[in-house]
Amino acid sequence: MAVRNNGEDKMSSIANIWHGIKATNGFLRGGARTLSLGALLLMAAGIAMVTGSGCTDQKKVEEKGSLIKAGTVEISRADFIRELEVKQANYPYDIKDRPSEYNAMVLDLVSDLSDEAVLLAAAAAKGIDVSAKELDAAVADFKKDYPEDSFDQMLLEGAIPYPVWKKRLKKDMVIRKLIMQDLVASQEIHPGDMIAFYDRFTGQTGAQDSNHSKMMDEKDLVLRLRMEKSQEVFGEWMQRLQDSYPVHIDKLELSTFLMNVESQ
Repeated sequence: MAVRNNGEDKMSSIANIWHGIKATNGFLRGGARTLSLGALLLMAAGIAMVTGSGCTDQKKVEEKGSLIKAGTVEISRADFIRELEVKQANYPYDIKDRPSEYNAMVLDLVSDLSDEAVLLAAAAAKGIDVSAKELDAAVADFKKDYPEDSFDQMLLEGAIPYPVWKKRLKKDMVIRKLIMQDLVASQEIHPGDMIAFYDRFTGQTGAQDSNHSKMMDEKDLVLRLRMEKSQEVFGEWMQRLQDSYPVHIDKLELSTFLMNVESQ
């Protein structure tokens, strides 16, 4: 991957570290998360058996109640419903005919939103935020890649309302800033690291990229090396955040989203 020279592009590449780091440290989305998903499915089955059809008279939970909470960040029932609708749009329309798969999808979303809540809680505690001006600029920049009405078409095909998409973009931008400021920037770089990394990088790019390699300044190399080191310590960093901002899940409220596998 070529190192970008534009400062904003650098932030964009740093931003992607969140998804990339999650993958390399077992925070994958979907079916690849087999170990943690197995445990979650057991919990789902247990909750579903307790909250079967005989519990339909159970008192409804207020939409304003928080389903997931970490620090000052709360994800309400209404928020979760919106996120679930977007996620479900990417699955087969008949997924509810397969309760175990449906429950796995719900719990996968719970896991993702729990990680997100921890990161956003840490960002809030550190005073990290995105201004309206920054958000509007990011939206405008994003839309540049979608000529005419293709942006709206993209949202329509993904069943994503624009306000939900914009809120998601802001969350991602806040997480990017947190990763950049709290994780990436904290990685210490020694002269020996720079030499070894540069030799390795130039060897990977090959002769055809030699001119580009020469154009890379020290800041580019340091940034790239810090990103690489960040991947190696992400698990420990994330664990520290989880310890500082533990996640609380309302299991009773969660049970209202799960299907009874036994009734299939």
